Amino acid sequence: MSGFGLRALKKVIDEESTLKKSSFVKYIVYGENTFGILTFLKLHKKYPGEVKLITRNPFFKEDLLNEWSCTLSSIRSEEVANAFMALNPRFEVFKTSEEVLFYKDTKFHKFGGRAKPHELKEGELFFTESPYHVQLQAMFEEGEFEGLDEILKEHQLHKIVSDIEISDPTDLVEKINFKIQTGEFESFGCEKLFFCESPKKFLNFVSNKKELNDDVYSFAAGISNDQAISVHFKCDREISKDVGTIILPQSMTHEWGSFILDFERFDESTNTQEFKALTFIGEDDLQEEDLAKKIKLMKRVIERVLPELGKAQVDQSIRFNDEYRISGTNDTQFTNLQNQNVRFLGHGAAINHELSGKFQYFSRGIYAILNESL
Repeated sequence: MSGFGLRALKKVIDEESTLKKSSFVKYIVYGENTFGILTFLKLHKKYPGEVKLITRNPFFKEDLLNEWSCTLSSIRSEEVANAFMALNPRFEVFKTSEEVLFYKDTKFHKFGGRAKPHELKEGELFFTESPYHVQLQAMFEEGEFEGLDEILKEHQLHKIVSDIEISDPTDLVEKINFKIQTGEFESFGCEKLFFCESPKKFLNFVSNKKELNDDVYSFAAGISNDQAISVHFKCDREISKDVGTIILPQSMTHEWGSFILDFERFDESTNTQEFKALTFIGEDDLQEEDLAKKIKLMKRVIERVLPELGKAQVDQSIRFNDEYRISGTNDTQFTNLQNQNVRFLGHGAAINHELSGKFQYFSRGIYAILNESL
C-alpha cells in the first residue's frame, strides 16, 4: 500500500475514533472543589440522569474534608453571618473571637490601637475582621453527606480539559452550545456549562473567544487570581491561648506579606489544638522547591512567636490553591449573566446582595450556589 494510502487509512481511523469518543451530556459541572460538588448535587436533584461533574482528579468526601480543614474562615462580618442563617436555618454561625491580633515588637496588638501593623497586602486586609464559625456540613441536606461518595462515583468524570469550543446547536434535541475537549481526544457536548472554578480559567480554555457573549467575555476578562498555600496543623498540646485570627509578618525586614493564622480553642478532652495558616504566593515562588521553602519559613516564624509549636507532635495537611483569592468580580453584571449558557458559580461568581463586597473567598462561593435557583 502506498504512503498516501496509509495516511488516508490513518485519517479514517482517527476520525472514527474521534466520533466514538464524542458524547452529549445536557448539563456539565466543572469544578474540583466544594462548589463543584454542591452545584452538581443541586442540579442532579432537579435533573436526575442529565448531569455530570468533571474534575481533573478523583474528588470525594475525604478530599472535601481536607479542603475544609485548610480553608480559613471567610465569614467576617455580622451581615454575612446573618445572610447565611437566613439561607438555611441549620446554619449555626457564631463569632469565634472579638479581636484579630497582629504581632509587632515581640508583642501581640489589636488593630485600631496605637501600634501600627506591618504592611498588609490587599488580599490580607479581609482577615483583619473577626472570624465567624459555621458547621459546613449544614450545606448538605439530611443524609446527603453520608451517601456522597456513592453518587459521585456514579456521576463524576476525571478528565483533563484541553479546551472549550463555543458551538452553534444543529440538533434540536441535543443542543450543543459547548464542546469540551480532553487530553484523551474526547469531546463532551453540553447545552449548559456550570463553571465552578475561576471565570479566568474558563476564558483561558475557550479556543474561539470571538464567539463568546460580550457580557460573559467582559466579566471573565476582568477577573484576577491569587495563589496561596494553606496548612492545617493538629497539635498534641496548647499552642496559643488566643483564639481566632493572628497575623504574623513573614519577615521583620522584607515586605514579603503575612502568615494568617486561625486558631481553634484547645480541646482538653483530646489534649489537642488545631489551627490553619495561610500565605499568598507570588508568581516567582511557584516552583516546588520555593513552595517547600515557604512552608518551612511559615513553621519557623510561628515557632518563633509561639514556641510551644516546636515542642509539639504535629499532624499537618498542606493545600496549594492557584485561585485561593479571586478579585475583580463585577457584581453589577449579575442579571446579565443569569440566562447565559455558561454559569459561573463558586468564589468567582457575581452575586446579588446589597453588601456583596463583604462576601469574599469561600463564603461568596457558598452563598452564590445556595442562594440561586439553577
